[in-house]
Amino acid sequence: MLDPQVTMAILGAGLAATSAGLVAQTRTKRILAARCAGLEEQHETDGTSLAALEAEVRHFAEVTMPAMVDVLARGHRGVPVPGLSQEELAGTVVDHAHQAVRRLLQEALTVSREQIGRTARSAVRDMIDEAQTGLQRCQMRVIEEMERHPDGTTYHQSLMDFDHLVTQSLHTLQRMRILTGSWPGLQRADCTVREIVESARGRISDYLRVSYTYEQRTGETYLEGRIVEPVTVALTELLSNAAAFSDGKVFVEVQAFQTGYCIVVDDGGLNMNPFQRESAARQLGQREVLDVTTVQDTGQLGFAVIGRLAGEYGFSADVTSTSPYGGVRAVLRIPLELFGRGPTDEEIEADRQAATARAGHILSAGAAASPGAADTTPAQPATSGGLPQRRRRSPAASAPVRSSEPAPADDPDAFSASLAQLGQTIHDTENTPEGDHLHD
Repeated sequence: MLDPQVTMAILGAGLAATSAGLVAQTRTKRILAARCAGLEEQHETDGTSLAALEAEVRHFAEVTMPAMVDVLARGHRGVPVPGLSQEELAGTVVDHAHQAVRRLLQEALTVSREQIGRTARSAVRDMIDEAQTGLQRCQMRVIEEMERHPDGTTYHQSLMDFDHLVTQSLHTLQRMRILTGSWPGLQRADCTVREIVESARGRISDYLRVSYTYEQRTGETYLEGRIVEPVTVALTELLSNAAAFSDGKVFVEVQAFQTGYCIVVDDGGLNMNPFQRESAARQLGQREVLDVTTVQDTGQLGFAVIGRLAGEYGFSADVTSTSPYGGVRAVLRIPLELFGRGPTDEEIEADRQAATARAGHILSAGAAASPGAADTTPAQPATSGGLPQRRRRSPAASAPVRSSEPAPADDPDAFSASLAQLGQTIHDTENTPEGDHLHD
């Protein structure tokens, strides 16, 4: 039989445990009831939150995204890209998610455009190389044909006109080469500033309107061969722009300053407004390659060509001044470090000796082909340096033998026939390629 005290202790412990369980159960019921009440309240407000979220998602898909596509993909300037339609969502998870989507879209378009641009530029350069090579060969054939016919004839003038068209086409290809990240495609020896101005002048359609003020001190300064073609292309763009926006003369002058030389182009056409000057300055400072996916007007790429060349070769251009004639003054600045030395005295002497040897060879070949004619051969004209001019000869055309002296002026028919024969003789003498011998 248990001790009464032990029995009372066991009963007290059981009663305490039962009381604690009842208290815990009561507390749990109260917590669950409170949670249920909170869920009911949250369920009542979730209808409004879900509706607001749905409206924001619809706004992002129907308004924000189309505006981003217009700006980033289609290149529409001035299209506003709206943000959140509900300002109270700023800084929330919804706002951060929308910003992440916008960044991903911009990155995807940028990467795609770069890949397309690289592929397109590579294909354009390949096509330009082939076309430029063909035009250069065509131009060489034209020049060879021009050298076989005397100046002043209708045929010779037609060849000159054709050569000018080929030159303009070559310049157009050069522009595209430069804008797609390539070099002009032509390496030249050291040239004088005068030669550069004349070369650029001959590459535009209205070359007769360009007036070049030549000065010995500046015109005969040599420019480094590496920079000759880039400067020529840049000057061609300035001359073409000046001639296109003016009707009268375009004046070119070369000026020396302390750290280099300036080629100044003045026209009397319409001046540029502030917006146009700002756009021109931006293009002249552009150093990147052409983005072929965003080109809008291919007829206004001249300043972009100059900007690429200036950044690559170290000269600069400016079109922000007004010319004395009311139009635009364009200035091409060339620093002294880009100027070359020109031919040395030894090279000049070697060229003279080579020219003398060629002239002697041609004369001896002519004497061997025409025995006994040495006594009646007129003296060869001399250059300013005292050397015989180069003569190109071709096989004599079959024609009645006439005296090379014009007939007396009192016999008009005989005089005209003799003068025509003299011209034919001079033509035949000048049109044989150097070094060729006459064949029997």
